[in-house]
Amino acid sequence: MCKHILNAQVQVRAPCCKQWFDCPECHSEAADHPLVKTTELVFGCKKCRKVFRKSAEDFDESDEYCPRCDNHFVRPAVTPENKEIIQTMTRS
Repeated sequence: MCKHILNAQVQVRAPCCKQWFDCPECHSEAADHPLVKTTELVFGCKKCRKVFRKSAEDFDESDEYCPRCDNHFVRPAVTPENKEIIQTMTRS
């Protein structure tokens, strides 16, 4: 579970070390090297546990969902800093 993005729906495989992380901050804390940026992203859905690829070059609204289970994984991040604000907004 990610302590930076509390509602992370996918893990991303870092292209530099092939390790799985919930967010770039998790990679920075665990790895001894900088995160290599790429346009080809490999995701692991936390709902269905299937792995899939997406290209950042032609990413559109339909790509915000897991192709296997339709889990909407692109959403506003809930962080420890904004958790209470978002909870208040969703209650209104």
